[in-house]
This record gives sequence, structure tokens and C-alpha cells, in this order.
Amino acid sequence: MNMKKNPRIVLGAVCLSAICMGCGSDAQSTAFHDEMERFYEGLTDSVNTLETIDPSSENAEDQILGELDEMSELFERLSNIEVPPKMADRVGNVDELADDAAAYMKEASRLYHNAWHNAEYDGQAVQAAQENYTRAMELVNYIAILLQGRVPEGDNITVIPEEENAN
Repeated sequence: MNMKKNPRIVLGAVCLSAICMGCGSDAQSTAFHDEMERFYEGLTDSVNTLETIDPSSENAEDQILGELDEMSELFERLSNIEVPPKMADRVGNVDELADDAAAYMKEASRLYHNAWHNAEYDGQAVQAAQENYTRAMELVNYIAILLQGRVPEGDNITVIPEEENAN
């Protein structure tokens, strides 16, 4: 499996301390900040672990699948983090993005398991797994951007202003 290092994840983790500066210091905001920090630290650790796995080692498959399972659990915890109400307007649809990211990572893990546990290598399942993994990671990057108070940009991104969304 070829996992590219993702400096945006590290950037997200580094910028996390500034993410909630405008949130105030109430208990909900503090809990949110702490949970997001744990998520990004865990994600950075998981990506680093995947990067260090020697694909030619005897137990590479088990290591990779185990780490993907851990990432799936990590993303599931992300989807359960509640955005404080006073931040909700400022950070857009972070809740929905987190739910979608968790679903994509869960599917990526499931597909990788299927691809490697069949009698024959399943290239289509691996391709689908890689696509799901990539989507999950993109959504996490969008979440980090939104939490920094910026608007994600790109060819595949449509921003709907709040006024239009209310109709």
C-alpha cells in the first residue's frame, strides 16, 4: 500500500491550538478543543505508523489492516465529537463532514480487509479502498480548514452561502 505523507494533517495538528481561539473558554469549547486535538494527534500517529510499515515484511498485511482498523475507530470517535453551539455558525457543517469522513474510512478499512482476505488479490477492492481512504482524509482536511475560520477551495468544492442554504 502506498500511503503518501500528508503535511496538511500535520499542519492541522499544529494549528489546532489556534482553532478555537474565538470560542471562549467555556467547558464545551474546552472539551471540543481537547477532543479535536486528540483526534489530530491520533491521526498523525496513525499516518506515521502506516508510513513506517515495510510492505515486504512478513506481517505487513496484518500491521496495515490493524492500523486501518484503528483509524476507522478514530474517525468514528471524530464523528461523535459535538461542536459547541456557539461555534456551529462559524464552522459550517463540520458535523456532517465528520460523519462522512467516518463512513469513508470505515468502508476503506472494510474493502482493504476484503481485498487481502480473499483467495486472490482483488485489485478493484484495493482501488475502491484507496478512493475511500483519500475521501476520508480530504474531508478531515476540510474540517481543519473550516475550524481555522477559512473556506475550503478546490474544483470539487461547492460553497453554499448561509442565505441560500436557508431557502
